Amino acid sequence: MQSVSPPWNTTTKAIVAVSALALFCLLVWVFRGLLHQVVLAALLAYLLHPLITLIDRRTPVNRVTVVLAVYLALAILVVATFLLVGVTTFQQVVDLSRRLPAWFEDALAQLQNLREQLPESMTIGGFEVPVAGLLPQLPGWDQLFSQVFNLLQPIFGRGGSLAASVVTGTVAVLGQVLLIFIISIYVAVDIPRDGSMIANIAHKPGYRRDAERLTSRVSQVWAAYMRGQALLAIIIFVLVSAALAALGVDNALGLGLLSGAMEFLPVIGPLAGAGAAILVAFFQGSPSFGLTPLQFALAVAAAMIVIQQIENTLLVPRIVGKALNLHPLLVMVSVIMGASLAGLLGAILAAPIVASIRILGEYAWQKMLDLPPFPDEDESQVKDMQQDDIPEEEAAPPPAPSVYPLSFRPVFKDYIWGGRNLETALGRELPPGIVAESWEIAAHANGHSRVASGPMAGSTIEEVRQRWGEQLTGHAVESDSFPLLIKLLDSNRWLSVQVHPDDVYAQENAGDLGKTELWVILHAEPGAEIIYGLKAGVDPERFAQSAAAGAIDSMLHRIPIQTGDAVYIPAGTVHALGPGAIVAEIQQNSDTTYRLYDWGRTEADGQSRPLHVRQALDVIDWRMVEPAVAAPPTLAAPQGWVRETLADLRTIGGGAAVNLYTAADSDTTCPYFQVDRLTGRPGAVWHGTCDGSSFQIWGCLSGSASLNWDGETAELHGVSWILLPAALGAYEVRAKTQCVLLKIN
Repeated sequence: MQSVSPPWNTTTKAIVAVSALALFCLLVWVFRGLLHQVVLAALLAYLLHPLITLIDRRTPVNRVTVVLAVYLALAILVVATFLLVGVTTFQQVVDLSRRLPAWFEDALAQLQNLREQLPESMTIGGFEVPVAGLLPQLPGWDQLFSQVFNLLQPIFGRGGSLAASVVTGTVAVLGQVLLIFIISIYVAVDIPRDGSMIANIAHKPGYRRDAERLTSRVSQVWAAYMRGQALLAIIIFVLVSAALAALGVDNALGLGLLSGAMEFLPVIGPLAGAGAAILVAFFQGSPSFGLTPLQFALAVAAAMIVIQQIENTLLVPRIVGKALNLHPLLVMVSVIMGASLAGLLGAILAAPIVASIRILGEYAWQKMLDLPPFPDEDESQVKDMQQDDIPEEEAAPPPAPSVYPLSFRPVFKDYIWGGRNLETALGRELPPGIVAESWEIAAHANGHSRVASGPMAGSTIEEVRQRWGEQLTGHAVESDSFPLLIKLLDSNRWLSVQVHPDDVYAQENAGDLGKTELWVILHAEPGAEIIYGLKAGVDPERFAQSAAAGAIDSMLHRIPIQTGDAVYIPAGTVHALGPGAIVAEIQQNSDTTYRLYDWGRTEADGQSRPLHVRQALDVIDWRMVEPAVAAPPTLAAPQGWVRETLADLRTIGGGAAVNLYTAADSDTTCPYFQVDRLTGRPGAVWHGTCDGSSFQIWGCLSGSASLNWDGETAELHGVSWILLPAALGAYEVRAKTQCVLLKIN
């Protein structure tokens, strides 16, 4: 009997929400000194995520190893680059950081003097023109430049104490870089797990799909912007350095580095980089072309304009595209505001943050006006509605829904024999209290698991069936409901001695399917055992008398179990799972159980659970006499795999074997499901196809593997399950580590 937790009222929810928000703000304020490092670490992980994912998909190495290898390679690349060109660039940036602020102030002063020397107005064609007003007051962009200089100065030093400041600043920066690397590694490892976290906050299917769409759109903005700007920064660094070096401008590498870094400041950044180069040229003068300082500055300005045109017309459309979709004036204002609020990092992140706010704002505005929140994506729905006016013979058929592998959020059951081992042994997140069963893939009236991610997130299997039809289950599956149920069992006490009916009896007496099942023992403590069939010499009449008296223990056949055993339990088999075991159960989609004996125990309310002796006696298969767990047959498999078939009468040994094989007429396979256990070496690849006839379920019992289909990838690790729709088509499963998988048809 499941306990019911009372719901919170509105006041309690409001208090908890406000308290959580206040606590979050307090933590951000207290640890604001680390905020820059955390943000930079997250950005670095985000920039490297595509490369890490590509290597992760193409190699058998697990993601943690891939992440460490990529970051190690990045560190080596940075050090090697510094050793090759870093010394020269370092010296030039030092020189630039010492001269540029003074040059900038001199340029402002000269511009101001020019403004003061001009007459207030001139008469042209009878009209009085305010000449001085043609030179507007410069906005306070010098504050933005000072952020850059303040960032460089602790590293490169000031004045006569240059050497000491360089050493101190470099040590501090190395510490900061190391911290950023460590945080970024953890973020990079966890990115796949966090991909659906935001969508999982919304529990209603419609809102979950909205959350999926919003997350996708915001992610596209950040991906295109940050990775695009990083690539642009490298290209601009090369172009500017080469152009300025060709013109003979001092500190060409330093100016190129500054221009590349300024690419992260939209609109303002490129202007600042070009302005710095022009200032250097103006105060340096032409070393070899015989130009005046003004002419040399104009020549450099022309070169920077050419580079900007190349960037704006050729590079940006191909690399960044219209990721921000913001007016340039809004971008410029947001950069200035970001710089004033959070310094240089605020200026860099201002544009994508504003673009993200725009996406969320558009969604909220559409919802407030009761309009479709994603009108461009919902256009197909509008077209479908418009086709109602088209004659039936002219209407185009609706597009087929796009199917994809489904993972699920489980349903938990708190029967009295459960515990917490699914959490302690398997690392599962469990609700408080006892958890006996986790219904991993379930579509039964007593429990519906829901899709965890993707467009169908939050939907039950039946809701997916209504949307996808035969594309989910396949044309060969004749059942009106989803035919299978996948569970995890945590037995801390004996389960009841029970038996399940076959299809005919269950449908006539319980309105449910029968229940044939398979136990795969994931963990068994020393001494763990099960009840499996009856002892030899037990006849139905004697057993019925003992069952009525509650004295059947001496007639039950017990066998020990160990990790890795596969126990096939056809309908009609008397059985019970003992304490100290964690079991994966594959069964027909049924919850019909007839209890013979429940060990004389009571539930929390003091009541005994009901017994079903009469029904149990009706359905017992008396041929299951002292069965044993036999080694599963091995089948042919691709290189790197060992394949065993589990749901098969040949896995039942002992005294029951002869009777069962004879009755089966040499067909030993389970009529309801086929289960293959596949043990794969790292790098082994299993090629499969869902050809439309039936769905498949893959489970990972240990190790890790990746499922790849149509250019997409899903991870299988620990104990996890994924449902492959019948219409999925070709796929491959790649073992990333030594792994044990279940393939269920």
